[in-house]
Amino acid sequence: GMEEQLASYADYIFEAPDMWVSLTCILILSAVIGIISFPGTWRSEAFTGIVLLGVPALLSTFLTKPFSELFGKNLTYRRSALIALFSLGVICIGSLITGLVAYATGTPYNYTGLALTLSIVFALRTLILLGISINSLPKVLFPASLQTLFTGLLMLYLVGSPQVTFDLVVSSVIFVSAAVAFVRFVDYPMVKSFGVSSFDFLQDFIAHITEGSPEMEEFFEKIGESIDAPVSVLAFQRADGTRKAMIVTPYVHPGPMGEIGGGNLPAIVAAALGPDTVFVPHGTAYHDFNLVTADESQKIIAAAKRALERVSYSDQATKSLREVAGNTKVLGQRFGDSAFMVSTQAPTSTEDIEFAVGFTAMAECRVAGARFATIIDAHNSTEPFATAIEPGTRDSYNIIRAAGNATRRLLALPAGPVRLGVATSPPICSRLEGMGDLGIQVAVVEVDGQRTAYVVIDGNNMVAGLRERIIGRLPVDAAEVMTTDTHVVNTLSGANYVGQKLDCDLLVETIRRLVDRAIADLEPVQAGMDIEIAEDVRVFGSHKIAKLASTANAMVAMAGAFAAAVVVAALSLTLLILYFVHFP
Repeated sequence: GMEEQLASYADYIFEAPDMWVSLTCILILSAVIGIISFPGTWRSEAFTGIVLLGVPALLSTFLTKPFSELFGKNLTYRRSALIALFSLGVICIGSLITGLVAYATGTPYNYTGLALTLSIVFALRTLILLGISINSLPKVLFPASLQTLFTGLLMLYLVGSPQVTFDLVVSSVIFVSAAVAFVRFVDYPMVKSFGVSSFDFLQDFIAHITEGSPEMEEFFEKIGESIDAPVSVLAFQRADGTRKAMIVTPYVHPGPMGEIGGGNLPAIVAAALGPDTVFVPHGTAYHDFNLVTADESQKIIAAAKRALERVSYSDQATKSLREVAGNTKVLGQRFGDSAFMVSTQAPTSTEDIEFAVGFTAMAECRVAGARFATIIDAHNSTEPFATAIEPGTRDSYNIIRAAGNATRRLLALPAGPVRLGVATSPPICSRLEGMGDLGIQVAVVEVDGQRTAYVVIDGNNMVAGLRERIIGRLPVDAAEVMTTDTHVVNTLSGANYVGQKLDCDLLVETIRRLVDRAIADLEPVQAGMDIEIAEDVRVFGSHKIAKLASTANAMVAMAGAFAAAVVVAALSLTLLILYFVHFP
């Protein structure tokens, strides 16, 4: 999925070493290269190395940052120093080769080789700064040129040859033009398909991973589109009319990652609709229904509040029942004349259920006679790269059929007074270990002596087999374990399921204790369901994720091939021109 892919790119982002480490390396390296490769022309070789190579690297470290800050972002002194050290490494390789050639041929050290290397560094710095800091060619050229500029000026002073300066200017123009052509070529598919630059996205992505910046949302907003999303509310109130709990199911997807877009939707919704226990399980929606910005969650909250105002309550409910069709298992219960259902494919591994599948299943329940119906994706059994349930697949028909059959059976069941108990626990581990801010929430519903436990974990899916272990330990007649599909657990990895990194024994024990507490909390309630449409919710949009992923893959594939071609062409052209200038 998109998350796996986005998160896999996060692996390439590393923290630059401390600035002083980089600067010390710069001084040592420039002195050593001076001794090894420079002719003993001026004072001493080590001194020449430090002045000619080290000083420009130090100057560009301290000057690149303020110039980048004028136009872009992300450039810290640590990163600036690392870029200068990397550039120096490239210059040193060039200088060593030049020195070796001079030594092997018995000719004097040729500064044209150094000029060539400096122009390559100019091009590389242009690419690096475009990628991480300034997505504008005119603005990037000056900060990118600093190291080449200073070394070029010092070389002119030390060597005193206008010929070398000419070589440097010619080769710089060629290599920087090649870098620019490369950038425009690689960026073309993204600009053409989405009207936005992938370099903007890359910079926002780095800012998010390293500083938690939300600017990535601007990128998603540009590519997004508006939908109308149902929001279902099942509310419980005590005999005196005070609210005890509610189950809010938004039919959008809590992604793409971290706090970006709808990544923390369950916790945001629960906080806004509290203070009583608010469960926010996963509606049937796939990544195309990711909110583009965290602000869009306000539309979901407003819809839930409107639904809540309209709820008509009843003290009658039925026992829960399990309907099975193929791999699909639906746990259903009727409250008043509405049907509440949780669907799972466990122990089979699956991803999200497409919106159309759940929407059709809800329509099937209405046809069967339910006033309102809520279908929840339990999202409780998976392995990496599992597939979503698309319309038209056998699983999709099984979900629709099971929901319709369950509704018919529920409407035929006798109803009786209902009691509810709830219990919650804060997260038993960190986000990085797979649990979001809402931790674990449990509701136990008792009708006619039958107890049903609904367990909701604020996490993104579960390792296969864990659901069965949990249910096996619970002192109730029926149970289902759900995850919210929160994506706050996905900043550094796309796959971070409940049970992958946390202590499973502790989880099972915590849930068992919570169910005991919920049973102790049982009291008579009235229940009611209503559904409201959240209008004009900005989401990624239909098939945008697949299109984004394929565009990114195409760009990566093209970049490698094109880079090789550009380097060969630029080198050949430069050598050709310099050859004719030096040997007319």
